[in-house]
Amino acid sequence: MKVGVDIEKIRRFKDSCQDQHFISSIFTEKEVEYCQGKKEPYISFTGKFCAKEAVIKATSKNLRMKDIEILHHPSGEIKVLIKGEEDQAIKCSISHTDDYAVSFVVIEDYRI
Repeated sequence: MKVGVDIEKIRRFKDSCQDQHFISSIFTEKEVEYCQGKKEPYISFTGKFCAKEAVIKATSKNLRMKDIEILHHPSGEIKVLIKGEEDQAIKCSISHTDDYAVSFVVIEDYRI
């Protein structure tokens, strides 16, 4: 089993999320669409950033941020795709307060 965690200050991302180059270099189109559909998109962008960082830490691989896609199903379940393929061994949780976002990743069957 492998684990990864990341925590970020939401305030740090508020201005960065106004920069389209920043957004397009880190997030996929589906992620951008999801986040921009929220009342305060920068909070969701921060959570997804944390999740991507946590995946990188858990896998110990040299993955680019856009190699990882964090998708939310209507049920609330988070799906992690690596290079476009869902990896069911990766379990991800994202949470936030007014000030911080955090993500925790567990890889049950490490094969990445």
